[in-house]
Amino acid sequence: MADNPPFLKLSCSVQKYAWGKLGSSSEVARLASFENPEFLVDEKVPYAELWMGTHPSGPSTISSPHQLAGQLLSNWLICNTWALGEKTSVYSNGQLPFLLKVLSVNKALSIQAHPNKAHAEILHRIRPDLYPDPNHKPELGIALGHFEGFCGFRPFSEIQGFLLAVPELCGAIKGHKEEEDPVKGVVQLHNEANEETKKKALKAVFSALMNSPVVQSRSQLQSLVERVRSGNHPGVPLMEKALLLRLYDQYPGDIGCYAVFFLNYLCLQEGQAIFLAANEPHAYLYGDMVECMACSDNVVRAGLTPKYVDKDTLCQMLTYNMKSAQENLFVSAVHPLCPYVQVYEPPVTDFGVHRIIIPVSGEHFTLPVIPGPSTMVVICGVLQMECCGCCGVIAQRNSHISASQQKCSIYQLYGECHGVPSILQFTVGGHWTGDLLVQFAFVYLLYFYYFVNTLYFICELYNISFLT
Repeated sequence: MADNPPFLKLSCSVQKYAWGKLGSSSEVARLASFENPEFLVDEKVPYAELWMGTHPSGPSTISSPHQLAGQLLSNWLICNTWALGEKTSVYSNGQLPFLLKVLSVNKALSIQAHPNKAHAEILHRIRPDLYPDPNHKPELGIALGHFEGFCGFRPFSEIQGFLLAVPELCGAIKGHKEEEDPVKGVVQLHNEANEETKKKALKAVFSALMNSPVVQSRSQLQSLVERVRSGNHPGVPLMEKALLLRLYDQYPGDIGCYAVFFLNYLCLQEGQAIFLAANEPHAYLYGDMVECMACSDNVVRAGLTPKYVDKDTLCQMLTYNMKSAQENLFVSAVHPLCPYVQVYEPPVTDFGVHRIIIPVSGEHFTLPVIPGPSTMVVICGVLQMECCGCCGVIAQRNSHISASQQKCSIYQLYGECHGVPSILQFTVGGHWTGDLLVQFAFVYLLYFYYFVNTLYFICELYNISFLT
């Protein structure tokens, strides 16, 4: 262990899903080509996601040191669990318990939700071909620029308003029995009704829509689109009109187009975030995003996708919580001890995120003791990493890791150094060339919480990426 460098350079997986941005317009393609000079960008190919971690659907491999080149990071960790730190290794069965992605979205992803831990285990046991992981998938998405998406159900009054104003929406909805009228159950409900009654009514009408006969839902959707395109769209505000037509052009006749009347539409700006808890409906629509999650690829879909749609499972599992668009924004806070750190702490025990903005001044920035692994993406500038032992003891493992404006490097850092938790100290270089407007190094820190014997331990498993 003493002869090992304090980091491993990684080569990470690129997912070429159809909804990704094409060619060099994709942030994913840009990062992948910077990180790997042999990666050739095809302008006709969609580059959707860059995966950094050990998930088997997109595992990272080691590219240096040369004696380890070509090995899967997951295989190396199995044989070197010390690198995770003792607590991490025990909790996560010798693998990274989190996954970091960069997404470049060109057209809408599916209307979807992710199961909680118990439900994920059941789904995996019953249909492992569709649900490959016995794990939940809470997600935190942080926008790298303008980003659009659906997140959570609208307030009840807004859904009521659309059911009253859009006859084609009502025409697409049928109850399971002739005497049932789920639309009436929503529109006739007083706003003073309790929340559980509203949720029950919303579940009935949304489930009826999702189970509407295909011929009926498509006919009503086509009529609605034709009416809106003709300029005759009372009851459909301009924003919903534009969204409806965009989704219909991307997925003609798809039941998911009706989501514009049920789900909140959010426009995020750089640094703004959304948290996606278990059983909450959402869909990404456009833009680039850093996404942190528990290590899982379980997705339950209900529309806007050519993939398998499990509408019954989705309708049963949703919470039917209703909030405004503003309430679905995830609020971060400045760290009380460091003005460089923006803290994103979602209401789960799996992870949190620090967005660290270091001024380009050549000064040192020291992270606290971190007894867990990290994944670092260096986009530009010069970074010196010093790996130290606890109590300020220097562990004689200093290294330079850097990337010019033209290159990107991805590294896996160890969770322990000489058997003690690592302290990481960074120095950011202050020289860049060209017309680079960004004057900061952007750092994303993903860390991990868990409980042992009712005591609160912090095991900070984190991903760090310098993003411009």
